[in-house]
Amino acid sequence: MQLTFSPALGEQTVLRAAPAASGRSASQSILFIATFDSRESLQEAQRDGIKVEVWSDVPAGGRLPGEWGAMQFGTLEPGSVLRPQVTGTFALQDTKEEGGLAEDGSLYVHLKVPLSDRVGARFSFTYRLVYPSGHVQWLGEFGKNGELVVERGLPGVDLREGWNISDDGTYRTHAFPGDRVLGHLTDPEAWSCWLWKESSIPAFSGTVSGTEGQAMVLLPQPNLREVNVSRPLVFVASDSATLRITEQGKIILRSSSPFARVAFSVLEHSRELLKGITALCSGEVLALDDVSAVLSCRPAGADLPIHLIVLPAADNVGKRPAIPLWPSALPKEAAGWDGLALSFPDLGTPKFISGPVAGREQLAVLGTSGGELILAPVHTVDVGAGKWEAALLSPHKEPFVKVVRAVPETLPTPPPSPPLSRASPPQPITPTPRDEIPAPYPGIAASATPSPPTSIYRRRERVSQLRRAPPSSALIPHRSPHTLRRYLHMLLNVVLWLWSVFVKALATRVVGESLTRRISGLIGLALLKTTPPPSPRTDSDDRVEAREEAGEEPMRTPDTIDANGIPGVSMKEADESPIVSIPSPQYAVRPVREPQGVTSPPHVSLAAIVPFQPLESLTLFLKGCGPLKEVHAKMGGKPGPQPTSTNFDDGLRLTFEGIEEGGPLEVTINL
Repeated sequence: MQLTFSPALGEQTVLRAAPAASGRSASQSILFIATFDSRESLQEAQRDGIKVEVWSDVPAGGRLPGEWGAMQFGTLEPGSVLRPQVTGTFALQDTKEEGGLAEDGSLYVHLKVPLSDRVGARFSFTYRLVYPSGHVQWLGEFGKNGELVVERGLPGVDLREGWNISDDGTYRTHAFPGDRVLGHLTDPEAWSCWLWKESSIPAFSGTVSGTEGQAMVLLPQPNLREVNVSRPLVFVASDSATLRITEQGKIILRSSSPFARVAFSVLEHSRELLKGITALCSGEVLALDDVSAVLSCRPAGADLPIHLIVLPAADNVGKRPAIPLWPSALPKEAAGWDGLALSFPDLGTPKFISGPVAGREQLAVLGTSGGELILAPVHTVDVGAGKWEAALLSPHKEPFVKVVRAVPETLPTPPPSPPLSRASPPQPITPTPRDEIPAPYPGIAASATPSPPTSIYRRRERVSQLRRAPPSSALIPHRSPHTLRRYLHMLLNVVLWLWSVFVKALATRVVGESLTRRISGLIGLALLKTTPPPSPRTDSDDRVEAREEAGEEPMRTPDTIDANGIPGVSMKEADESPIVSIPSPQYAVRPVREPQGVTSPPHVSLAAIVPFQPLESLTLFLKGCGPLKEVHAKMGGKPGPQPTSTNFDDGLRLTFEGIEEGGPLEVTINL
C-alpha cells in the first residue's frame, strides 16, 4: 500500500486569502488529499480498519490557534441543500448523490477556515496511520513537517501591481487607452465563464480561453481538487473598456478612454459589482447569500420572458452540490401572475407551476455550476370545457389573452316578396294640372301657392350640405381629432423608408449592429404609438357603397344651383313641370319572420408586442388545450407564418419560424 499526499510533507504551501468587507469574516476551504496507489489498496485498508489522519494546528473544528489535533480522511460529502420533504421539484441538472469511493481512490479532509483574519500566519501539519490495535504510524520525519503560509490574494489568480483594495474587499484599478495586462490565471483550464455584453443575454462558456466582454463571472470547474480551493470571481469593466482572457490565461483590459476602470472581487462579497452587471441587460440582483446568487436579465426591447442566471457563491467542494431556486428569489412582479413557466434556454420541456408561488418550497434545483432559467407568466383562460394555460417564452411585452365565446349571430331579415296576383292592376297615369290638385283633407282648401314636392326639399337639403362642407384633404379627414397624429405617422413612414434603404447599412458599419437595432426599434415604436384609430364611417359612406353595389351611378355635384337652392333645376322649370300622382303599391300580407341565427365557434386570442428585430423563432406553449382546429398568426396586421406543433407531457408547443421583423403579434386559436 502506497500513499501520496497533497500538500506534501517537507514543503511550504501558500494559501491565498481573499480580502473580506470590513467587520465581516469569511471562511475559505482547504483540502488535504490522500491518494492510494489503487482502489484495491484503498478497499483493503478499509477492510483492515486502518485510518488515515492529518495531524495539524490549523484552527478548525473548534480548536484554538496553536492547538494540535487529528482529522480523519474520508469521502467528500455531496453538500446538497435539498430538503428531503420536497417532492416534484423541477431538477434542471442531475443532482443525484454519488455514494461510494472516488474513481481515483482518493480520500479528503475538508476544512473551512477564516483565512482573511490570519494573513501572515503559518500552520504546520503531518500525516499518520492509526490501526485498530491503537498503534500509530507517523508518515513524516522529525523536522520535516509541512507548512501552510497565509498571504493576501485570490486562489488561482496572480495579479500585477497597481491594484487598490477597497473597504468592501474589492480590487480596483484603471487603465489608459490600449491594452493592459491585469494578471493571469494559474490554470486557465480550471475555470468556466459567464460572459456579459451590453444589451444582450449573458452566455455560458465551459472554458475561458478567448472570451471577451464587459463583465465576467469565473467559476471553478466542479471536479477541481486543489489545496487552496478557488472561489467564484466577478470582473466588471467600465463602459469604455472590455475584458479579454487569452489562451495562456492572461487577463487583459482593452480601453479606448483614459478614464477606463475595472473592478473584481469574490462573488459572495460583490453585490455592488453584480448590480453593475445586471444593469447591462435591464436586470437586477434578486438574491445573494452563502449558497448562490440569482440575477435577472431581460431581452433587448422586451419585458418578457425573464432570464434567471443562478450562480454558485460557494466553492465547489463536494461531488454534486445542488443549488436551489426559492420563490423569494423571483422578481416581485411574479407574485401577481396566475402561474409561471420555467424552462431551459433551449425551450425543450417547460415546467408549469399553477397558482401563486408564495409559500411554496423549492421551485427548481440546479447543479454545481448553476445555470440559466427562462421565466414567463402563465395565462389561465376558461374555455367552458376546461382551463387552458398559455405561456409565451419568446421576447415580447404587453401580453394579453382573451377568449371569444360562442355567440349567436343574427342574420338579416329577407326583403318582402313582390306583389301577388290578387293586387289591383296598375292604373294609367295621367298628368294632372296644378290648379286641379285636390286638397289633402276634406274641408281644407289647397294653398294658393302650393308647396314644392318632397323631392325638391331633399334636393335643396343636399345642396345646403354641399355648400356647408368645406374642401378636405385626401390624406387627412376634415376636422379629424387625430390630424397631427396622422401627419406624424406619415412622416415617420418616410423616415423609416429612408433609414432602411440608405442609412441602416452605413450605420451598422459605423456604430455597430447593437445600436443600429435600437434605432430601428425606436422608429418602429414611434410608428406604433402614432398609429391613428380608423376614421368612423358616416351614413353617406354607406349610401355611396350601396349605390355602387347596386350598379347605380353615384350622386354627383350639380352644375347649376339657382337662387332658391334647387340644384340643376330653376324655380320656373319646377313650376311648369306637371305633378304626377302615383298610386302606392299594394302588397300581400306576409307572416312576420323571426330573426335567424348561427353559432360561431369559440377561439382564444393571444396578443403581444414583439421587439423590432429578427427572431429565429417564436415559441408558444399551451397546456390542457386538447386538439386544435386552426391556428392563425398575424404580425403587424399581416398574415404570419404557420406554426409547427410538438407535443410535450400534456401540452403542446407551437413554433413560428422566420419572424423577420417585430411588431404587434396576434395568435388566434380556433377550438
